[in-house]
Amino acid sequence: MDRTRHTGIRPATRTGGGAPLRLFCLPYAGGSARIYAGWERHLPPFVQVRPVEPPGRGSRFAERPHDRLEPLVEDLLPHLLAADDAPYALFGYSLGALVAFELARVMERRHGRPPVRLLVGAFRAPHLPRTTLPDYDLPEPQFRERLRVFGGTPEEVLADESLMELFIPMLRADLAVADTYRHREDRPLTCPITAFAGSEDEEVKVASVAQWRRHTDAGFTLKVLPGGHFFLHGQERALLEQLSAAVSV
Repeated sequence: MDRTRHTGIRPATRTGGGAPLRLFCLPYAGGSARIYAGWERHLPPFVQVRPVEPPGRGSRFAERPHDRLEPLVEDLLPHLLAADDAPYALFGYSLGALVAFELARVMERRHGRPPVRLLVGAFRAPHLPRTTLPDYDLPEPQFRERLRVFGGTPEEVLADESLMELFIPMLRADLAVADTYRHREDRPLTCPITAFAGSEDEEVKVASVAQWRRHTDAGFTLKVLPGGHFFLHGQERALLEQLSAAVSV
């Protein structure tokens, strides 16, 4: 069946092996667009990395962070719409994976412009419910200890009270986005999905990442890399090699 004829969705394909591809990258909870600095030089020449900065950090530090998914998606949507008809892909890590998924849904359902590929890492498939208590509203001592267990916050930051006073409200808001998310069933995306998991990730098990396959009726690929929840940093070169292969298909 010709999906575009019946739904108005434009084909999510690049024209020619060297056609430019915008890769919009969304950070994990508490992260900023800076984590993707330097990625472009390790990806194929046709890939243009476009880090997306949520409010409350980095270049948008003075803005209030969102604590619910819907307003966050609406806030970030103009970054994708500004690409006009250019081919694009989405990469999201941890919380960023969930945001990227919902952005892909909005771009496909509302605007008829699906990404050529959705790439997600270190986050369970969106239809899976939480299996632990929410983190965002923990009392301060327990919240700080939870950050230490997550492993994404350097000890020197955890020990710096002035930094933590700035960091914690933004991180609580980010975690609230994930903790309060409720999945709405809809038809699968028409773009392929590549999902990345850490072999030793105690927060997000490989089996829960594998279930992203439910959310596409195109191809699905699962890649497992060594490391825990933040294998993005420890295995950056290997991850970029896998990303390069995925967007070159």
